[in-house]
Amino acid sequence: MKFLTVILYCLLAGFAGMSQRGSLTDRFYGQRQGRLFWFTPDGSAGMGCRQLVSCIDSAAWLGLDSNRYSPGVLRVLGGQRIVGEEAVMAADREYTDAALEFLMDVFAGAGVDRMVSYDGVSADYARRDEDQVLGGLRGPEDIPRLVEELQPVTAGYSTLKAAMRHALDSGGADSSARLSVALNLYRWIAHFHFDRFILVNIPSATLRYYVADTLTLRMRIVAGQISKRTPRFAAWVDGLVLYPYWNIPRRIATHELLPVFKKAPEAATLMDIQVLDSRGRKLDPGTIQWARYSAADFPYTLRQAPGCQNALGVLKFNVSSPYNVYMHDTNFKRAFGSSWRYLSHGCIRLEKPFLLGDLLLDHHLDTAMLNSCLRHQQPVPIALHPRVPFFVIYSTVEAARGGGLVWYKNVYHLRP
Repeated sequence: MKFLTVILYCLLAGFAGMSQRGSLTDRFYGQRQGRLFWFTPDGSAGMGCRQLVSCIDSAAWLGLDSNRYSPGVLRVLGGQRIVGEEAVMAADREYTDAALEFLMDVFAGAGVDRMVSYDGVSADYARRDEDQVLGGLRGPEDIPRLVEELQPVTAGYSTLKAAMRHALDSGGADSSARLSVALNLYRWIAHFHFDRFILVNIPSATLRYYVADTLTLRMRIVAGQISKRTPRFAAWVDGLVLYPYWNIPRRIATHELLPVFKKAPEAATLMDIQVLDSRGRKLDPGTIQWARYSAADFPYTLRQAPGCQNALGVLKFNVSSPYNVYMHDTNFKRAFGSSWRYLSHGCIRLEKPFLLGDLLLDHHLDTAMLNSCLRHQQPVPIALHPRVPFFVIYSTVEAARGGGLVWYKNVYHLRP
């Protein structure tokens, strides 16, 4: 009976694992012409099985949950001599499923889909990521070496790992949960090895621009209010707009500006607000009978004319996300001197937008034009080739530049 139970358990475990990374496991065995990897044909587990389980048992040091890789199942299978060709292959696949799941998480971070609400970057590199992990797994005893090779080799990442070990040893559940997020986000961003990228961390209210993994520019930002959170996402900055319009979102137009214009109609003109009808024709704000409309029946679209008085300032960075969120200059610069910089409707206001724009355009940004505060200037769009990766993350702990850690307040009250 025990013999039959082991075989059944082996088969069921194999099918469960296949559902997680079945296609990748199929590729692995396709490259091996279906040969066993972890077990011998007589059903005996090799040394690599024990090494894999040992590495998984240490997954918490990397901010990973070992239960994700079914170590109990692996122990049962590795502790038995499996009988029957199909049962041996099922057990072998179970180990491969666990190994690939674990190695992919070591390489590209785990739980990223819960840490960002939109990822417009990873899908383009999924095949390349799989190829790197598959290419590294050449023998069953490669796991310890591969775990080390797939991780970032930076002082900041080493600092986070050391802090995680200390938190686990000291029983700091909150600290370890926050460090787990930081470690997985770090691996996710680092594994792309982009030539350059932009990183915004909401809790620190900062933007960093990296070139070849070297910090080239750092600045303060203003992020979304607690009630109007800046979303977490990965996308691309694909262009800049000099002297942009501010196309005012309808909710802001009807719930914030309309009540103002009802009381003081002249404010629309003073703010350089343009009124557009349903056909996109400009109307004179002075002719609009603001008081007759409510938020429900307001028939117009509002936008603010380009210029230094514009809420977006004179420079906007286009972002390829599904959100009406982008980075931009601002006409309210005093906020950057505050320690509390969560004041926007969700967009990211930049302390040094001209410096970032000039770097992205390889020092060809017309800063003289921008500094001139021209009136009646039409928007000037500039495409970025190639586009630049842009990550907006939420990590309440980071490695400090000189060593040690920096902890930030959980401003949006998100769970780690």
